[in-house]
Amino acid sequence: MRSRGFTLIELMVALAVFALLIGIAVPGFGSMIDQQRMSTGLNNLGLGLTMTRDEAVRMNRTLTLAPISGDWNEGWVIFVDTNNDGVPDGGEKVLRHLPPDTQLRVHANKPVSRYVRFNAHGQTELLNGGFQAGTFRFCPSKSGAEGRKLVINQVGRWRVERTVIAAKYCGP
Repeated sequence: MRSRGFTLIELMVALAVFALLIGIAVPGFGSMIDQQRMSTGLNNLGLGLTMTRDEAVRMNRTLTLAPISGDWNEGWVIFVDTNNDGVPDGGEKVLRHLPPDTQLRVHANKPVSRYVRFNAHGQTELLNGGFQAGTFRFCPSKSGAEGRKLVINQVGRWRVERTVIAAKYCGP
């Protein structure tokens, strides 16, 4: 009599091979998702910076990109800063609102921690008129893993670096 199907031993061997393959793939897949999340956040911030710069030149006026509630992890807005304080106030025109990625951790150094401001020439500038340059760090979920840095220079251009981000920037 011929039987159809699998024996218990064949099923156990197949499950063991499947579990081994999953055990090898899952850590790499988690790292890939983390890298993709950082790349997406970086692209979104880069898009915000580019849009702010382009609109400042197009409108021939100073525009500001600022974090919502003072935290870049909460998203950001592009607005016309009529009172020159670097903060979107009630009466100021918001041109674009960019939502956050809830899984992303972004740290900005002092010169860009409150805002990034572009003048009508597309250059970054501080509220006092001095040039503004700074760095945003995108933290990986695993300490010691490769993160991203977005570095803005004084003429308003930005570049990206892949590097390990120090733990002091990625804390809670």
